[in-house]
Amino acid sequence: MNDIFKLSKEIKQRRLDLKYSQKAIAELTKISERTIRSIENAEAGTSISYWYKILDILGLEMKITFKNKY
Repeated sequence: MNDIFKLSKEIKQRRLDLKYSQKAIAELTKISERTIRSIENAEAGTSISYWYKILDILGLEMKITFKNKY
């Protein structure tokens, strides 16, 4: 599974586990509900800063690691 799709799925599942609506996340992050839906559906064109705001509200973090070159 593509990493973006996996991350999107994790974001949505965490939101549901915490019983937040998309509207609640939008209000907490000052990001539109449409953008929240786009992120949860792994649609292209959303700013990485939006992803980080949502991750922060949900108590999640994203880490960058090196790929194995070989």
